[in-house]
Amino acid sequence: MSAPRTDAYAALLGIDVTGHGGGRAEAQVQVTDDHLNPHGTAHGSFLFSLAGIALAAAANDDEHSGVVSAVHIDYVRPARPGDALLATAEVAERLAKEDLFVVRVTHGDELVARATGRANRRAR
Repeated sequence: MSAPRTDAYAALLGIDVTGHGGGRAEAQVQVTDDHLNPHGTAHGSFLFSLAGIALAAAANDDEHSGVVSAVHIDYVRPARPGDALLATAEVAERLAKEDLFVVRVTHGDELVARATGRANRRAR
């Protein structure tokens, strides 16, 4: 399986896509001061981006070009500076022309956020 295309936005945020293909992907990042909101915890839009980057990587592989059309996220607990976050995206349902995904953002064994998303599936 080929490597995913470079995601400039992920690189800007310091996010590394570490697994890719087969309807699954992982993305990891360490929370820095640049990712914080005024409360001193990871900004919600940063967590949304981490989940979205993992989802997009899972929706795209050698066979399919996925276009994300919807994402919903639930924030479960705050992430703090120094936390190592892992977002794992997996296909939950494969429909005729689209895939439904579940994305879990974790810090160790703790759930930080959970997202669901939908991506149109097209042959490359």
